[in-house]
Amino acid sequence: MTFHSHRASKSGRSKMASFLGGLALTLLINLLCLSLIFLGPSPVQAAGQKEELEIGRMVHAQIAAQNVILDDPIVNEYYRRICQKIFKAAGSQPFPYHFYIIKSHFLNAFAVPGGYIYLHSETIISLENEGQMASILAHEIAHITSRHFARRSESAKSLGLIGIIGMLAGVALAGAGSGGQNTAALGQALMIGSTAASVQAMLANSRADETEADSKGRGYLIKAGYNPRDMYWAFKIMNEQSYQLRGNVPGYLSTHPGLSARMASTFADQASAPPAPKDPAYLAIRDRVMALTALPTRATKQFAKRIADDPNDAGALHGLGLLAYRQLDYTKAQDFMNKALKISPNNGEYLTDLGGLSLQRNKPDEAIRYFEQARQHGYRNIQTSVGLARAYELVGRGKEASNIYDQVSAALTDYYPVALEKAGLFFGQNGQRAKGHFLLSTYYEATGKPRDSIFHCKAALEAPGGYSYQSKCEARTRNLEELMELTKKSGIGFRN
Repeated sequence: MTFHSHRASKSGRSKMASFLGGLALTLLINLLCLSLIFLGPSPVQAAGQKEELEIGRMVHAQIAAQNVILDDPIVNEYYRRICQKIFKAAGSQPFPYHFYIIKSHFLNAFAVPGGYIYLHSETIISLENEGQMASILAHEIAHITSRHFARRSESAKSLGLIGIIGMLAGVALAGAGSGGQNTAALGQALMIGSTAASVQAMLANSRADETEADSKGRGYLIKAGYNPRDMYWAFKIMNEQSYQLRGNVPGYLSTHPGLSARMASTFADQASAPPAPKDPAYLAIRDRVMALTALPTRATKQFAKRIADDPNDAGALHGLGLLAYRQLDYTKAQDFMNKALKISPNNGEYLTDLGGLSLQRNKPDEAIRYFEQARQHGYRNIQTSVGLARAYELVGRGKEASNIYDQVSAALTDYYPVALEKAGLFFGQNGQRAKGHFLLSTYYEATGKPRDSIFHCKAALEAPGGYSYQSKCEARTRNLEELMELTKKSGIGFRN
């Protein structure tokens, strides 16, 4: 029997999920956090660490299931390195932190109970240097270290379940892509009619939390080695570019209220500080995020303008290559990427992307050359390793592929889910069915598909040698079943 990846039936997916766009997702996350807090037996219990962890797991599972998390290892390695610096400056914490980038055209960053920090891709595109990104992250980490969600539960408990359902329905309609202005207006009316007063009251109380997060975040930023001016300039950029949610959405749904006033108080001493000098490493990451997440017309226009000003702008050329790759125009992608590599020879990022492009063009031998060259020059990004393993697999060099997949899968959880999927399929198709199913179970857990994850855990236990995964699979299955039950009680449900 051929080994394959199992996907559960779609019959149980929430009908609401199909309506959610970038704006609606942001609102869903904020309100889901509230609904889960209020569903507990009492505000006191809701403030406990166990409950915070459960809330974080439920919210993240919903986000992962929407396929909106950016899983590009090059961007994520840079992003998580900065997060870890701030996290270290914040001191020891009761639970581990998790950091993710959301593909969204709206500027935002938010923290979820249980140590989950999310940054919208548009925020990266709008900022100018690493210090500014670190400033936003320091602020969000301060929200969690201060346990602001637990504090809000008492003041916001008037938001009952019926109100939350009304708000979620409004969110779905407001974010509908095909309903037109009338549908969006109806969604806004539902949101206003169901919970406007309660949400306004809660956000008014949270302004003190924002000020506290500013102060604590500034301390973390300085301790991590960054300049406090970066926090002022980051918030200035956010304020100027409408850091609050935009569109047909009431202002009281802002996730970060009172930004202008806070800039005039907490950061007054930095108002006259000059901006930091250019940061080439950050600008390269910003180019990559632009190419991978921005609207194609916008990204094309910006990269083309830079090339018109400087034909040797390797970053802009490679950005156009990534954009063409994203649009499945592999010939154009190859042309732009080769031009960028000619300007910046032995650039590990460019070589890795060319290797991935070669795989898409069914040229594994060419891919091997690119990936091996990147590694020879010290570039051992996880994407390079997985790509090389896949290329070895395609040309029949199974032992070398197996060695790399082993190394990669041993070090991963949800950092780069695609690697878990590829490794799982490889081992399952090459006589190690238990290992293959277990890795696929891990992949589906990371991507917000608990039923598929449970299926593959059970398949792993039934396969030869599956006993070695028994304790892990039993614990995972138990946790996922609890997660589905808790999420079901919240009235949201899973997509699969």
